[in-house]
Amino acid sequence: MKKLFLTVMIIASAITYTSAQTDAAHWSFALKGGLDYFNIHPVGDDIVDNGSWGAGAALEYTINPIVGVGLNLDYLNFNRSTIKGKTIDPSFFTSVNLSNLLFPKRNSAKLNFYANFGGGVAIPSYSDLDLGDAIYQRGLSMMPKKTNALAYTGVAMEYNVSKLIGIGLDYTYRGYIAPDNAYVEYNDANTLMATLRFKLGTGSKTHVRDMTTADFYPAPAPVIQHVENAFDPSAINSRLDGLDKAGMDLQNRLKNLEDAVKGLKDKEEGSMISASFDNIEFDFNSAKLTDASLVILDNVAAILRDNQTWSTLNINGHTDNVGPDAYNQTLSEKRANSVRDYLASKGLSMAAMLTNGFGESKPIADNATVAGRQANRRVEFEITK
Repeated sequence: MKKLFLTVMIIASAITYTSAQTDAAHWSFALKGGLDYFNIHPVGDDIVDNGSWGAGAALEYTINPIVGVGLNLDYLNFNRSTIKGKTIDPSFFTSVNLSNLLFPKRNSAKLNFYANFGGGVAIPSYSDLDLGDAIYQRGLSMMPKKTNALAYTGVAMEYNVSKLIGIGLDYTYRGYIAPDNAYVEYNDANTLMATLRFKLGTGSKTHVRDMTTADFYPAPAPVIQHVENAFDPSAINSRLDGLDKAGMDLQNRLKNLEDAVKGLKDKEEGSMISASFDNIEFDFNSAKLTDASLVILDNVAAILRDNQTWSTLNINGHTDNVGPDAYNQTLSEKRANSVRDYLASKGLSMAAMLTNGFGESKPIADNATVAGRQANRRVEFEITK
């Protein structure tokens, strides 16, 4: 019996789990009642005479869907022809939910099976002894109370009727470590009781006894790798190809302008050459040149400074057809003036440069398309010898 007690206590103390951080109810209170069967000597008239009734109550804190701990109080009777008595058994216990332990990913915790382990003390009392004339001759009509150590193990089944109520059946085998006694002896008992459990604190919460292991320990959220500035390589490659082509086109235009300006020395006075740049751009709805456009104009200014074969530079500004005609006319004039002013800042003679604005009146492409409108928003240079 001592070995049983030691084994149960070791198992109960060894089974520990850490509670997850979840909003759930943990406390419950159970009432129970049913049958008990004590192996008592001296025995009664027959085996049925050893059985009687018992009741009890338990307060439990269910740590997680696997383990709960609590306090238990049982009131057990034995009532037979040879002896009558009772024992009050307060104890601590550990409850293990075998269903959640063995099947952590099950779909529902409606029905659960438990293994219970506990230990405490027994406070018995006996009366109505019928042990023979010798006992009565000593004046013993009542046995004194004796406190015994006890340990128990058992299994239980419980069905969760609702979020507030659970009903079940509980079986325990109880071992008593009783002092030596010449008059009455018992060291083990069995109980089978129906249980009614009240789950506390479940107003807006789910009770842990209604949860599976997977419910209580939810799977970690999938790790989403955030890629900064994610892009489609094919789109980037296409854009780079477009930039390469635009760069090559600009270089070709500047090279053609340089060759044409150099070629003026072999032409008659009054001869004229022209060049068009749709790469010269401005801020939206403004005559302010963009930084990229300044690079182009730096190249144009360098070509004209290095080749003094020209006498007059006409700068013609053009727009697309988006907006009123009068507005586009004014905008084209302002943009032509901005180009002139910048070239003058780079060393070209202000007196040698004339500006004209044509608004949307001279398109060279279809304004119905994006590419066409881009081509129409241009600056043209007319250079005269």
